[in-house]
Formats: sequence, structure tokens, C-alpha cells
Amino acid sequence: MTRTDPPAGPSRPRDAHPLPDAQQRLLAQAARLSWWSIVLLGATSVLMVLAMGGSQAMKTALAEDLLSLLPPIGFLVAARFRRRAADTEYLNGRERAFDVAFLASAVALTAVGLLLVFDGVHTLATRAHPVIGNVEIAGTIIWKGWLMMGVLALSAIPPVVLGRMKLELAHELQLKPLHTDADMNKADWMTALAGIVGVAGIGFGLWWTDAAAAIFIAVEVLRDGVRNLRNAIRDHHDARPQQVDRNDTDDLVDRVHDAVAGLAWVRGVRVRLHEEGLRLSGVVWVRTGSGGLTSTQRLEAERRVRDTHWRIDTVDVTIDEDGQHMDTTA
Repeated sequence: MTRTDPPAGPSRPRDAHPLPDAQQRLLAQAARLSWWSIVLLGATSVLMVLAMGGSQAMKTALAEDLLSLLPPIGFLVAARFRRRAADTEYLNGRERAFDVAFLASAVALTAVGLLLVFDGVHTLATRAHPVIGNVEIAGTIIWKGWLMMGVLALSAIPPVVLGRMKLELAHELQLKPLHTDADMNKADWMTALAGIVGVAGIGFGLWWTDAAAAIFIAVEVLRDGVRNLRNAIRDHHDARPQQVDRNDTDDLVDRVHDAVAGLAWVRGVRVRLHEEGLRLSGVVWVRTGSGGLTSTQRLEAERRVRDTHWRIDTVDVTIDEDGQHMDTTA
């Protein structure tokens, strides 16, 4: 018989990054909003299917609404995985579950966006004239376009409200996938408006407005997908941490630098942090007057780093042997 050696690496998994009670409540609130998003967006999608006519714009708007279900579903799946404790397979836990869900949603958005753009351009190039008939409601015959525009207007209300609420939570939690989901929700009214314009154009005999509106919606879907895909890849490459809206560098790097630099025995500091879902981890290089680093000093510096913010998790403090580029946050 051959003996199987135990797997290499640490014998004990790293403990999961604990969240303060306030952030735990916010995360639970974000999960409830995700459930509401699935229910409300799913309901409006059903209404759009029932009111569906020959409008290419409305078909594309329906596809966009269905795609809007991906981020909340991904958030709920990622939140469930994140709660699992670290084990011998996932030594660092599952903190990056949100990043994985974000990447999967971005890939799906980009792929479907490309297909929708092609479909819209093909419809416009072939000069396909959409036809919207009539429908009988309570014994009255009305143009079905009115029903379609009403459903499109109704579909714009839930995303706007939910997007605003998610945006606030995203800033509190500094959770970028949730912020992207909120941006998509807020932009859904543009989709509904474009669909209404397309359907109205058919009513006025302007067949091309429907295809043009469909292309506009498809381009918005593709733009969201490409932007999210670029950001997701950036995060998986452990790039420099950014603000939740990605407009600027996360000031936590500077705050960690200043916290360690404030220790009496520190002569220089260099910080490198990267994001892992909700947490930040990394390395802090220090230069001391003695040229060495005692265990007491290391523990003091690591405690000072962790006290900077609840998102800071494991940060290794070590001596900078060459002393180059000190007093920077690179």
C-alpha cells in the first residue's frame, strides 16, 4: 500500500474575518433588499411578458430586466458562501465570494449585451417593421401599445427605489458589487424610457425608432457589462484598493500608514493592502531606529493597524531591510 502524505500548507485554517454587529445588520438588510429586488423585478418581468407585442425595444427591455436579477441573486449566493467557516480546503475562508459573484455577473452582462446589440442592429439593417395590434379589455378595444407603455413605466419604479436604498448600504459596507447593483437599478429607468419612446414611435408610424431604442438599451447593457468586467478583473488582480464608487483611491491605505507612522519607535513605513470582499489584508514594512523588530513591536503595530477600521483583517508587519521608498503608501 502507498501512503498518502497530508496536504502541504498550514495545519490550521485562518479564522473568518468577523464583522461588527452594525455591519452584520447592514449585511442582513442588503440581503433583504436583494430578495425584494428578485420579487419585484421578477413580477414586472412577468407583466412585460404578458403585455409583450412586436416591439423590439420592449423585448430588449425585458432582457435587461431579467439581467438585473443576476446581481441580487449573486449577492445572496455569495453572502451564503461567505458565512461558511474556513476549512482545510478554503484556508483563507470564502471572503472573495462577493468578488466571484461580481465577475460572473459581469461576464453574463457583457455576453448578453453583445448579442442584444447585434440583434438590434440586424433588425434596423433589415428594416423589419414591427406590428402592434389591439387588445380587448373589459369590452373595450384599445391599442396594445398603451398597455405596453404602461407596463414599461411601472417597471421603472422598483429599480429606482431599491437602487437608492442599496446605494446607501453599499457606502456603509464599502461593498463594490452592491454599489454596482445599485447603479444598474438606478439606470433601469433609462431602459424603460427608451422602450416607451420605441413603442410610441411605432404608433406614429416611425418604425425605425423601435429598433433605435432597442440598440440604445443594448448598448447600455453592454456598457455596464464591460465596466463591471474591467473592475472585477482589476479586483481579482489585487489592485490598489479604491473607494466604493471607484472614483478615487481608498483612504484606508493612508490611514494605516499614518497609524503605524505615529508609533514612537517607527522611522519609516510602507503599506501594501489589497481587497478580499469586505476585508482588506496586506503587508506593512517598517524601519526602526535599532534596525530590528521585536515581537512586542510587531504586535503593537498589528494591533494599531486592526484598530484603524473594521475592514482591516490580517496584516503582517515586518522589517524593511533595504529601507527604500519609506514614508509612502505604495
